[in-house]
Amino acid sequence: MKKILFACSLAIMATAASAQNLKGTSVNDRIGHGQDSIDVLGSLSLYQEAYKRQSYVEAVEPWEFVFEKAPLSQVRIYKEGAYMFEQLIQKETDAAKKQEYFDKLMKIYDQRLKYMEQLNSFSSEKDQSSKGGITCRKAYDSYFFNPNPDVEKSYALFKEGINDTGNDTEGFVLYGFMRLSDARYKFDNEKYREDYINDYLLVTDICGRLLQQANEYETQVIPADPNSEDSTKWVEQVILDPTAEKIIANYQPPYDQAEELFVNSGAADCEALDKIYRPKVEANKTDNNYLTGVLKVLSSFDCDKSDLYDIAADYSYQINKTPQAAIGKASKCLKANDTNGAIKYFDEAISLLDDNASKAKYAYIVAALLYKKGNTSGCLNYINKTLQYNPSNGGAYLLKASIVARSGSHKDIMATAPYCLAIDICNKAKSVDPSCAGRANRAIANYTANLFPKSEGFMAGIKAGTPASTSYGSTTIRFR
Repeated sequence: MKKILFACSLAIMATAASAQNLKGTSVNDRIGHGQDSIDVLGSLSLYQEAYKRQSYVEAVEPWEFVFEKAPLSQVRIYKEGAYMFEQLIQKETDAAKKQEYFDKLMKIYDQRLKYMEQLNSFSSEKDQSSKGGITCRKAYDSYFFNPNPDVEKSYALFKEGINDTGNDTEGFVLYGFMRLSDARYKFDNEKYREDYINDYLLVTDICGRLLQQANEYETQVIPADPNSEDSTKWVEQVILDPTAEKIIANYQPPYDQAEELFVNSGAADCEALDKIYRPKVEANKTDNNYLTGVLKVLSSFDCDKSDLYDIAADYSYQINKTPQAAIGKASKCLKANDTNGAIKYFDEAISLLDDNASKAKYAYIVAALLYKKGNTSGCLNYINKTLQYNPSNGGAYLLKASIVARSGSHKDIMATAPYCLAIDICNKAKSVDPSCAGRANRAIANYTANLFPKSEGFMAGIKAGTPASTSYGSTTIRFR
């Protein structure tokens, strides 16, 4: 009778607590007071001691008592409970027991969602959770720890969670989602091809946006010192900001893994995409949202040279001058060798786009087109626009370095100042965009080959570091 009254009192407390803010409360406040709370505190202690020893089988019974009787006691019962059952599932050989552990694992996520607001109200910021975050982790575990996975149910959970969390989705969740989508595609590539393509775009878009943010953090570049006694200093060192380093560690691997899965799948074959989208483009030629999506897909997989891309772009442009439609028109002009027409439409796209990363991408394309035409001033103008939209665009700096280096000569040492400035610009490119370090180093080697040796500088009375001016800016003299 006492146990029944105890269970009832805890249930009433949980119900009452679910309607209130528990900020500033202690464990005792959240499990009640007096003799009845001793059972919960005792079980809490027993489970935590067993958990610390990694004696998870021993920890299950006291953990379950706390989980059932005092669901608002601590956030850790949800975090540690999930980890504990993940470990038990992996080690268990009995199918029925494994399924029992999995069912309890799913119950953890359901109950955490039920009490999420109350748990968040007394938790530290790092321990707080969101509906999307909990759903993402439930999706991951429902697929990778389920003895009999329900692929479509897990897929729906992944989609729901990622849609809620967006750029806050954890890297391992994105990779798990991509693996599930890859499995669906391999099971029936015709049925799931379009889903697979969209899932790949979603995962790489989220990872790509975050990796782009990492590039915006300041990077410290320590020049190589070949004369140092410390061999580690013989090569240039790039030191990333700690926050940028964490972002890259979390999102570069899932980005690369998603790329690898997708490339190996063969799903993005232009012929296959044409087969999927051609009849749909005709059926949706008045639906600009659909046409815009098709243009993005075809462009993402280098299928923008197809006549289907041109058709979709024309339909879209007739309805509304969207950025994607203008980009499609520009692409069509390029195929016809109409560079001026392409620049016109790219300019229109830049004015219509609402995110700086995309503006920078197409400003850089225009800069490259003008460079090929020999229009130096126009090229520099668009390089500046590119860097205005994205100061971390290493390619724009390298293109600028190429223009600057063209004005260098071997007439005398001071005439090599443009090569020195070009090297400065290449170093800047590496510091803001580590991904272009290889290209920057090759360019630096080419520009360095045009410099005078130190011996000739000595004979001319000119030292390394002597200030020099060019029509593109100031620099200091270097020697090879």
